[in-house]
Amino acid sequence: MPVTILNRFHLLEVDIISAQDLAPVSRYMRTYAVVWVHPDGKLPTRVDACGRCDPTWNDRFVFRVNEEFLRRDTSAVMIEIYAVRRLFKDVRVGTVRVLVSNFFPRPSRSFRREQHSGRHVMALQVRRPSGRPQGILNVGVALLDSSTRSKPM
Repeated sequence: MPVTILNRFHLLEVDIISAQDLAPVSRYMRTYAVVWVHPDGKLPTRVDACGRCDPTWNDRFVFRVNEEFLRRDTSAVMIEIYAVRRLFKDVRVGTVRVLVSNFFPRPSRSFRREQHSGRHVMALQVRRPSGRPQGILNVGVALLDSSTRSKPM
């Protein structure tokens, strides 16, 4: 079967850096974020136990995405921020939808990684479950070379 351009994949690196001025949903907030490109591949950050409404995670995630994903205007990385609760279900503090097209404008032809290399950092508005804005999430996004393999240290 011939390989078409749409069958190629890329590695999308997402850095969840920190947040500021989150809604104080509990007295002793311990927060974490859940990140995904596809709903069946959700990944959590570590829990920040001391930042309260201004947590810092500095966690990095890599997602395998195809060229079609990068070309669509609506493709997004979803991030939900939660506060840990001991006895009950964790409470959602807010959500951020990161449009990939904000970082990598849609190319006219085949998606070329060299045109979009480098790490892009943005401060994005966090939306409470009610839809009201509250807080800022700092994220970094980069497109990695899918041909490189991780090397042992």
